[in-house]
Amino acid sequence: MRRTLVAGSVAAWLVLAAVMLPVSVAQSTIFQGTPTPDPDDQTQVMAQLRADYPRVDGSTSAYPLQMTIACHVYAVPCSWQENPFAEDYYGPAFDADITPELLDRLWGIVHSGTHGSYMNLIAGDADIILVAREPSGDELTAAADLGVDLDVRPVALDAFVFLLHVDNPIDYLTLDTIRAIYTGEMTTWAGAGMYQPGLDALINPYQRNPNSGSQELMLRLVMGDLSMINAPDMILPGMMGPINVVGDDPYGVGYSVYFYAVHINAHPNIKLAGIEGVRPTPKTIADWTYPLTTEVYVVVRDDMPPDSTTVLLRDWLLTEEGQAVVASSGYVAILPKED
Repeated sequence: MRRTLVAGSVAAWLVLAAVMLPVSVAQSTIFQGTPTPDPDDQTQVMAQLRADYPRVDGSTSAYPLQMTIACHVYAVPCSWQENPFAEDYYGPAFDADITPELLDRLWGIVHSGTHGSYMNLIAGDADIILVAREPSGDELTAAADLGVDLDVRPVALDAFVFLLHVDNPIDYLTLDTIRAIYTGEMTTWAGAGMYQPGLDALINPYQRNPNSGSQELMLRLVMGDLSMINAPDMILPGMMGPINVVGDDPYGVGYSVYFYAVHINAHPNIKLAGIEGVRPTPKTIADWTYPLTTEVYVVVRDDMPPDSTTVLLRDWLLTEEGQAVVASSGYVAILPKED
């Protein structure tokens, strides 16, 4: 059973195929189906993964999920650690009672960002990645040039969100309003419903850099065939950029993903806009009523040996036990919990 990339429905996951056919992501499809590991043999699965843990990479926003998985596999207690100078992080405390070798192994897990991790996977410098979007056209071209096919499967739910300053009286935006803002058709917040006497209230529409996970989601989920305004000085690199800049700009608007904006880099001056009258919450993401609900993907090269720990980890993540670990990270599990 397969369905087209991006569009999805929780209902589609209620009936799981018994066999998954190998299909290249270049054909614009993703997999769903019953994973291959025996869910009753978790001890053996964990032992195999600990003996030969794959080389991992992924999106910035998916790093806590990656660490949650590794901590589970290695049976290491992990939690959110506060970082007063940058983003909070998830992992073992620096004074955790574990061997230096294991601590180094866990802290050796790094994420290169969405585009960087795709390129590392394609080049053979990573075995498995967790990413906030399916591959971009540039990434598919790079894969095709090297004769690489990508196996892309949804592993969790997230959401594409729009960031507003808490002092902005607007709480909801429509997709048409967002498109008007980012094509330059709408330039003042008065046009979006905000009016403050004596102020021009010009909209400052911040963007992300090309090929970043957030920018690709913006183009695919919101803009479609519309061209965004050419404003190089409004392009912000890195996921921290929109959070920090909009947090200091009452007239700014930017975009990110829900997990990052809520769990990794929550900002006291940032609120998430409701879209088409629906606020992004775990519930509205889980039932897909939030209109910009997205999927997080686990991706491997299609030529990975079926008996490799890379494939074992990928398939285990799609079992009930693996999805429970996904849910423990704060992401919304993609498979319904069985009664």
